[in-house]
Amino acid sequence: LIAALVSAAVTRAFLVGGAVWLVMSLWPGVHVSMAHPLWVLYFGLAGSLTLAFLGVITSIWAEKFDQAAMVTNFVVTPLSLLSGTFYSVSQLSPTFQAISHANPFFYVISGFRHGFLGVTDSPLLLGAGLLAAINLALFATCYALLR
Repeated sequence: LIAALVSAAVTRAFLVGGAVWLVMSLWPGVHVSMAHPLWVLYFGLAGSLTLAFLGVITSIWAEKFDQAAMVTNFVVTPLSLLSGTFYSVSQLSPTFQAISHANPFFYVISGFRHGFLGVTDSPLLLGAGLLAAINLALFATCYALLR
């Protein structure tokens, strides 16, 4: 059951990402190239797995639509926007840099930035390992809840 739910979410994430990439690559004057395609795939998979596991946990917990929307509005959206998506965290003060490094979405964005542009805000292998550990913990949580 977990494999089916998570695979559906990951498939959707890759289809949406691929469609966006295709449209951007066909747009006049826009060049979308990847410096490290395997890192783009890894961090895309790791990020979509994290969100898929969070979605499974939310669907088990939420009894109403409002509760499910609460997770999106108060957890996923702030973590996404405060992860260095639109800025480099190196521009922040040391305190806020440390806070940003505690955000798992930061490592997804940093890995994507490395995959597309060749630059990163954090050690790449640290982010890859941390996301793998988070996904294993989220899988174990989903398994325990469904068992």
